[in-house]
Amino acid sequence: MRYSGLVPAIVLAASSGGAFAADLPVKAAQAAYVKQCTAIGAGFYYVPGTDTCLRIGGYVRAEAYFNTYTDYPIENDKTYSIGLYGLIVDARTNTEYGVLRSYMDMRFLWRTANPWSDGPNRSQVVPWNIYIQFAGFTFGYAQSFFDFYANANVLGTDPGTIGDDTRLPLLAYTWEFANGWAATVSFEDANIRNSGIYAADPTLPDISDDYQSGARLPDFVANFGQTGDWGQAQLSGALHQVVGMTPLTAGAPYIGATTTDEWGYAVQAGLMFNLPFIAEGDSLYLQSAYVNGAVAYLGLINASGAFAPPDAFIGANGSLSKVTGWNFTSQFLHNWNDKWQSAFFGGYAKFDLDDPIAQAGYGASAGVNYNLGGNLTWTPVNNLAITLQYDYNMYKANNYVDTGLGLPTASQAAHQVLFMVERDF
Repeated sequence: MRYSGLVPAIVLAASSGGAFAADLPVKAAQAAYVKQCTAIGAGFYYVPGTDTCLRIGGYVRAEAYFNTYTDYPIENDKTYSIGLYGLIVDARTNTEYGVLRSYMDMRFLWRTANPWSDGPNRSQVVPWNIYIQFAGFTFGYAQSFFDFYANANVLGTDPGTIGDDTRLPLLAYTWEFANGWAATVSFEDANIRNSGIYAADPTLPDISDDYQSGARLPDFVANFGQTGDWGQAQLSGALHQVVGMTPLTAGAPYIGATTTDEWGYAVQAGLMFNLPFIAEGDSLYLQSAYVNGAVAYLGLINASGAFAPPDAFIGANGSLSKVTGWNFTSQFLHNWNDKWQSAFFGGYAKFDLDDPIAQAGYGASAGVNYNLGGNLTWTPVNNLAITLQYDYNMYKANNYVDTGLGLPTASQAAHQVLFMVERDF
């Protein structure tokens, strides 16, 4: 009696068995057809009907921020939040010239305010990486090849840390040599790096606050370095064109036109040491850069936005006085155990307003920016991380005078706390 329901089911399946019997081979064939692409790596599967290997992954973040700085405007949001979904698509095909790779990391965000600013609530679609790599070439939107440290292990969508971490359109070629050595040359969109050209004397009337004429040539970037068991090393350099425009109004105080052969530059050296003798996975970054007429490569963090240094100041005769500066950044990553991890980071940057007229007009001979911070991350299970991070930032003027055209105070201290939960897949 207990099997009376089972026997009719078997008989029914056998007698009407066209669909039942045909189902099994079809499913088996599909499972065999969509197969792993083990030659490329874990998580890659062949696209049916092609020899292309595809991996689809991503991450989800919930971020809550608290930030404030000296003389914080009352209309700005001291707290705000971000919900983020990142979609990663990585397609690779073996060819006679090597692997052809197409990569995309696209971020979909909902944020309730901008960093160090006010709302309103808004959605964003932000490309993080979109590029093609083939036979040593990289085409697309990617991390600048000038960058090295690039805020490694500093978490969150809005990190408040000194140091260059820039993504932009580029075209690059990389040579790979023996023993982990490599060199890259890259042509990168200069508009992303333009910091402006300001009047040396800001009190005189004119049609514009910024005499930057726009990029005419891309930034020329190159790097050379090594990656090995011990860590990494990289030397980077960049040429950045600085071109001012002639005012269009009659009687404008700046009547001279700058020439197109004014160039700024940036150089940088970086080291990363693996420190397994402290704990497995520990590392230390050290990096320093110098700029002349290419201020964006310093990676300054100015929470107030009251006065940011330009690439250059333009004088009454149309001459340019380029702004110089340097920075130093470091970061130490430590794994307490397999569940807990911390990063400690800091940076110092200084820029000089070398034009005496600009010093008088903007009320400073130079500017200093430094930050210190750290985070603690708990990973209760694989691919789930819960982080608490704090960062302190100082932005101040040397030999400060309140002219109403520079910083409103001699120094402005900023604090930022981040609580973040991230799930990777």
